[in-house]
Amino acid sequence: MDNINKTIYDIVNKSESNRITVFTQDLKIDGYVYKCDGKCKQVADNFLTLNDAIVCRLEDYCACDEDECTCNDFVCFKYSWLNILHNQITAFSIIK
Repeated sequence: MDNINKTIYDIVNKSESNRITVFTQDLKIDGYVYKCDGKCKQVADNFLTLNDAIVCRLEDYCACDEDECTCNDFVCFKYSWLNILHNQITAFSIIK
């Protein structure tokens, strides 16, 4: 598909949820997909825009030893708005 944003927006519309987890090579990002009303068309073509985003570096986020894994939410950063360059997205999941 030419634009991952179209795929994400199609799934968001079908699932009736705009909550998403996005992975890049180095980051885990949770937030809410911003639905562009046409006024931000150029940005929407190149970026996935999220509201209330929480960004965690994967390297710092989870640590495992032989018996258990723990994740460290305190090492994450919060942003009211976040734009993610769509060609940096490696995986995503819409959360109900």
